[in-house]
Amino acid sequence: MSWSAGRIFRFGDSFAGVTFAVRALILTCSALFAAQLVLDVVLGDKSLGGAPGGALILETLAYSNTHLVSGWVWTPLTYIFLHGSLWHLFMNMLQLYFFGPEVERSLGTRQFLRFFFICGALGALANLVPYALGQPGLPVVGASGAILGVIVAFAVIDPDRELFLLPLPFPITARALIIVLVLLNLLSTGGQVSVATHFGGMIAGFGYMKLRPLILRSAWERRGRRARKAQNRTAPKEPESQDEKKLADAIDNIFKFQDKEKH
Repeated sequence: MSWSAGRIFRFGDSFAGVTFAVRALILTCSALFAAQLVLDVVLGDKSLGGAPGGALILETLAYSNTHLVSGWVWTPLTYIFLHGSLWHLFMNMLQLYFFGPEVERSLGTRQFLRFFFICGALGALANLVPYALGQPGLPVVGASGAILGVIVAFAVIDPDRELFLLPLPFPITARALIIVLVLLNLLSTGGQVSVATHFGGMIAGFGYMKLRPLILRSAWERRGRRARKAQNRTAPKEPESQDEKKLADAIDNIFKFQDKEKH
């Protein structure tokens, strides 16, 4: 399955055209996967009781329900950067390459990174639902949950954008793509794919984009209140008019006269 979104990037575009956060995420995920391969070569099967060397990174940074309840609180974020195979890495980075830049341009780089990690973290934590029902679940690696949140954000921003989803010979809208992804994940239940992570990331992405106007309005209102308070503290007092001065002098004279009578 592959994507083509002509209004975002064409296959001939240069890598330099990718937005900052998307480029940084792709490079980080690729670097960590390369580190896994290098450790496999350097350490061989000398780590973790005979497991390949790269398994040391997976064991430390991958998400699992048992690790989380044991206090490994960093894993809902670090698992995003790990991938189980070159194909897994390639497909995730390809989707991020096509859908990420437009979402980053819409949200801004800082907010896009916040959004990406929120989707990834909530995607991982969604695995606690089947865990609470007695299903321990397998360790989870990969940026799929976060990237599916990005795709949902893309569809919220421009639901009628037409895309080519191979092997389909006709274009589909971004809204229809979300329906396809939901159906594919429903058909994948029971396999090695973490469907809970995927749905968690998608729900997080949809909720964030729908709540974003309220969040922005609240932030602007807080900034406005702070700016008005600062302006009131620093604004010079307006000079009194002549009428105000005469009235103040008259009131002072009245009180002075009353004080003389008391004496």
